[in-house]
Amino acid sequence: MPGPDSLPRVIPRRPDAGTGTYDAAAVGAVGVLGRSTEPWWRTGPRRNGVLLAAVVVGLVGWAVSLHGIDVDRLGSYGLLAGLPALWFVALGALVVAAVAALSAARPSGPVLACVGIALVIVLYATIPAVTDLPQYAYVYKHIGVTRFIEAHQGVDRSVDLYHRWPGFFALAAFFGEVAGRPDPVTFAAWAEPFFAVVDLFLVAALARTVLGGTRVPWLAAYLFTAGNWIGQNYFAPQAISFTLALAIYVIVAGQLTGGPGGPGGRGGGGGGRRAGLLRRVFGSAVDDPGPPRTTAWPAGATIAATLVLTAAVVVSHQLTPYLIVLTVGVLTALGVVRPRWLVAVMAVISVAYLVPNLAYIRDHFGLFSGADAVTNATNSGVYVELHKSAGKILYARAGLALFGGTWFAAVVSVVVLLRRRATRGVLLCSGAVIGTGLVLFLQTYGGEGRLRVFLFSLPWCAILIAAALLREDSPPRPLRAAVTLGALVTYLGLWLCAFYIPFDANHMTRGDVASATWLYDHGDPRIPVMLGDADWPGDYSPRYAEFARTPKPSYALLEDPVFRGIALGRAPATETAGVISTMGRYRPRGYLVLAQGQVAFARSYGLAPDGTIARIGREIQADRHFTVVYRNPDATIYLFTRDVAEAK
Repeated sequence: MPGPDSLPRVIPRRPDAGTGTYDAAAVGAVGVLGRSTEPWWRTGPRRNGVLLAAVVVGLVGWAVSLHGIDVDRLGSYGLLAGLPALWFVALGALVVAAVAALSAARPSGPVLACVGIALVIVLYATIPAVTDLPQYAYVYKHIGVTRFIEAHQGVDRSVDLYHRWPGFFALAAFFGEVAGRPDPVTFAAWAEPFFAVVDLFLVAALARTVLGGTRVPWLAAYLFTAGNWIGQNYFAPQAISFTLALAIYVIVAGQLTGGPGGPGGRGGGGGGRRAGLLRRVFGSAVDDPGPPRTTAWPAGATIAATLVLTAAVVVSHQLTPYLIVLTVGVLTALGVVRPRWLVAVMAVISVAYLVPNLAYIRDHFGLFSGADAVTNATNSGVYVELHKSAGKILYARAGLALFGGTWFAAVVSVVVLLRRRATRGVLLCSGAVIGTGLVLFLQTYGGEGRLRVFLFSLPWCAILIAAALLREDSPPRPLRAAVTLGALVTYLGLWLCAFYIPFDANHMTRGDVASATWLYDHGDPRIPVMLGDADWPGDYSPRYAEFARTPKPSYALLEDPVFRGIALGRAPATETAGVISTMGRYRPRGYLVLAQGQVAFARSYGLAPDGTIARIGREIQADRHFTVVYRNPDATIYLFTRDVAEAK
């Protein structure tokens, strides 16, 4: 995998080579005696030393600022409102260093890499550095699956979907065993910064394979990092699957592509007609073969690596293989990727693994959501009308702004790059974005389909935007540098809102996790478990599979439409009767978990007013149907028992 040292500084090109991105004018004015006429802050070791010093200062300021963060006292605006001023100063120093490094006459790959790593640390390592445990309730299910595999030395396909796609969990179990940490909770929180750093380098490598150079690839990597608010980097199969997808894209774009009239265009009359059509649309620049390859892999090794990585994705995640196949398929149809049969083999591998699991998917989830892409894109999967707090409204709007802003900026960038005759980059990136979007004609993926489309299109959009903002052959003038700085600041501002505001609802306390540990270690797996709301670390145990065999309630208590309609917020007797009725719909006995994490979730997303969960707890504690079986300062577990007469 290309590292920062291998990213080329300048790739000589003729002025009429047709890309407008990696062409070659001399970089940096040089006087007759060989001395640079550029200012010191644009050239030489002194500039690099100053930039690295700024990175160190930014990281030190960030580390000091962590002492001023209290995650137990957060409101509607989540962690965003809890960050001290010094934290923002540290981030600002790194952003300025990034733009300064990009503005150098001869940008240094290692310096740009150091700045990128520092940005990732500040953005993604803040949460694990100030919390004891991973955020997100659903990450604990993944920990439970991993612990099951560790305990039983294998999977049980009858348990759930995760045992049918166990690649990530098996790898995590192996890592925990080798590292001597059998409970992934001790390292799972650090998955986010780890995958973010790896993805940073992969996006830089992908941009380099598409456009060449150093300046534009690293700006693309920064924009990707600042725009990726989806949060796929947590301890989950989608994190490693997305990273593997990026690696596949790097190989395909770097080793298996060429202009439609060049290496990628061989293949007979069909390829010639396709190239002719593209020439009519894009002009003669369509024959641009792209940046020279610094290393050409043997064809067999390239294809083998692509297929091995595809197989690794196939056994780890349900949707990602088809996003990859659609992306590579569109690029193949455009005549950019060869050999043509490669995408067919990738599709066969994906479908072959699906076939034995087809009945399970069809029975539990449904194979297709319909061909209406608009409906699939707008389906959020939310079944309760939410009255979000002001902070969560800002969070939602920031995410939408990143959605729309990125795609709009990418379209504008396509126009700019076509005017510069950078057709190869436009073909690759636009084709990949279109291929990714095709999944919306098949699946809504539980309301997350549009999030996956944005995530998988983001690297390609970032490359387009970076290439439009900066030119590889010359440092940006002050105005263009200011525009680049403004773009980074805008992205980061929206990212902070979209990523940090929800933290108050995603934060898991030690008491929350301790209550889950007790329930799965000491509870009766034949008794169904109902939650106050969905924000609780469920299935956090190797024994979760025993509980999974007992049908779960269809809804959490505060999300149950019947309870919300006839009992929630009514007189105490009515509300208590509603809880009893709701619990009694499932079995004569049941556990009800009310926890601190649920309070923040209910408040933030408008499920219920402040104090609702505490009030329900007091009401049912006074009722004979409920007995407290576990309690700590953050969580209480009640055992519900329905009378025999009532059961009849």
